[in-house]
Amino acid sequence: MASIVIVIENRQPVPALALSELLAALARDYRKQNRARTLVVERVEEGSIWITLLDMAQAALPYAKGAAEAAKGSKAIIDFGKSLIELLKAKKDHPASAEQLRSKAPERSIEKLVKLAVDANCNVRLRQVEADGSCLEVEVTRSEAVAIQESEHYAKEAKKLSHPIIAHERDLDAKRAAEIADEFERLQISEESTVNDALQIILGVIKRSGDVELLRSLAVELERRGYKELAAKISEN
Repeated sequence: MASIVIVIENRQPVPALALSELLAALARDYRKQNRARTLVVERVEEGSIWITLLDMAQAALPYAKGAAEAAKGSKAIIDFGKSLIELLKAKKDHPASAEQLRSKAPERSIEKLVKLAVDANCNVRLRQVEADGSCLEVEVTRSEAVAIQESEHYAKEAKKLSHPIIAHERDLDAKRAAEIADEFERLQISEESTVNDALQIILGVIKRSGDVELLRSLAVELERRGYKELAAKISEN
């Protein structure tokens, strides 16, 4: 039977809160990913802590709606297990690719799994088992879990620091847009330049610089000065 198995190789007692937070996160992410399906714990084994997870429809056989519903549950548990493993592997080996997976992946579950490895000072294995017994598996050690947490902490701090920089750059774009609009008006009233000529000269300079935000700022500035058609043309670029 398809399942997800979590193996906690603990050398000391595992904090109940850390374990409960992991199970709660898994249940929420599973429900979110699978349209309100329910994740259940089939069994917990001793030694290292082995937790086997199933879909409710699988666990309810032969009492529930039958084989068709169980098959849906089996597919849901396989897909969820694969998404967990994919995200954990990415966080370990390719943090940049993990960022791209966040919107669709069970982020909260992996966050709590990593936290448990740190808090319980243990390695954690995540295994997705197919119906035929074949499986995919990934393990995170405590040191790897610490590295993941530190990497994500630094990324969050860097993001916070970037916000005032971005705001400053936007202010600069607005100022430069006003200067360019002034230049446009000077070119426009020159006997040697038509409105279109002036516009094309300015657009050519900005496009070569690759500054898309400056183009947007210029469109806003020209519209503010009453050049609505020109602003619309710039927006189209």
